[in-house]
Amino acid sequence: MKRFLWMGFVLFLYVVCSGCGETFRPIIIPNPPQFPNPAAAHTVVSINDNGTLVPGSAMVIDVSGDSDASVANVGLAPVHAVQQTASVVLVANHSVTGAAADSITKLNFSGTTIFSTSTISLPANSAPNFVATTESSQAYVLLPNYVPDPATNVVVPSVGVLNTNLTLVATIPVGNNPDAMAETPNGQKLYVANQADSMIDGFNTAVGNLSPRTVKGSFNGPLWLIARSDSQRLYVLNGNGVVSTVDTTSTLGPDNMIDASVTVPGAAYMLYDGNLNRLYIPAGSQLTILDVSQSVPAVLAGGPIPIPTVAPSSRSASDPCSMTSAQTLTVAAVAALPDGSRAYVGAYYEDASDNFCPQVTVIDAASNTIKSYFAVPGFPAYDAFCSPSQSQRAPRFRIMMAAGGDSSRAYLSSCDGGNVNFIDTSNDTYILNLPAPIGSRLDNPPQNPVFLIAGP
Repeated sequence: MKRFLWMGFVLFLYVVCSGCGETFRPIIIPNPPQFPNPAAAHTVVSINDNGTLVPGSAMVIDVSGDSDASVANVGLAPVHAVQQTASVVLVANHSVTGAAADSITKLNFSGTTIFSTSTISLPANSAPNFVATTESSQAYVLLPNYVPDPATNVVVPSVGVLNTNLTLVATIPVGNNPDAMAETPNGQKLYVANQADSMIDGFNTAVGNLSPRTVKGSFNGPLWLIARSDSQRLYVLNGNGVVSTVDTTSTLGPDNMIDASVTVPGAAYMLYDGNLNRLYIPAGSQLTILDVSQSVPAVLAGGPIPIPTVAPSSRSASDPCSMTSAQTLTVAAVAALPDGSRAYVGAYYEDASDNFCPQVTVIDAASNTIKSYFAVPGFPAYDAFCSPSQSQRAPRFRIMMAAGGDSSRAYLSSCDGGNVNFIDTSNDTYILNLPAPIGSRLDNPPQNPVFLIAGP
């Protein structure tokens, strides 16, 4: 018996010692990937501007049917939207200078159909330009031109707090020219980018109230904000192209900037893919992909990916862009498939005949390389409204992209074309477009998509 015990002890020592040469060190990813929600995004919603006198619209696209599921009016001059719950989308309507019709529209869904809407007025000429929330109980709207006391006519840029009845329950002062917001997914912190002051305002959220929290760092005309899915990082896209990383783990603050090593010249927008923990940043004629699963971002693919231009000769004969020479490409939009397989990059150029020539490039997410690229039919450019360089009312997003929740479709909206283009992701081809909106609305055109999001 002693012999067996001794042999067992020796065997145990051998097993222990044999593992000493190669120690297993697990790789810890503090922000684990979020897998697609099977109940998400049966629709994509196009928010459309209908001029200065007629309400804009929301067009709901049924992903499974390649069709318009419903259309509803929103307020004048819509500019931005957010999905609040599984059945509610909020739209910020920014009226033209001198008008008093600033508003918020609430779209209530039943399945893929808008069954009711409600629009409430905001303070006159407050110029709402952004709406954000990750909560079901309240939402936030930026009011860059808010005047608390009409008698003094002093502008106090503010963030407005909205309850579920769309009642403005509070206004909290922020910096000058606020142009973007991000709320952490846990609903506990809200951040505001103040472009003119080169600063970020931070707040702890509570029902009906916001309390300030300090954000420390050197920022430069911030344009866009993204909160990571674990609520521990905030990414700031600055006007000089620098991507700043802010640590938001502290309960009470301050929030400190911990990295500013990545620069994407010319960038004005970035997309967060919570499934792969990546930031996609279009700028110039390139796409930059950042891995943000670790403490600080890391550039993937060895650097920015140059996006090739579709040759005019490969476009159909009916495409006006087929008759002229290609110009410098502007990469401006991105959508990531929820299944994590690919990203779709929207880009365009204007040719010498004033045609707007869009295209889509497919990025393989496993290798971060270009899989294919193809044309989207072109049309005459609508510079008088859609070009930021030629119109004071130009939308922030001349083109946008979104993906269906089942990853079967990607979409590219075009302000110039007045339509939403459908991409079949099974073979990565353009298949059709829908004008915005279609149906029997009595309002006069133009209808121009200015914002595109995955809906309920």
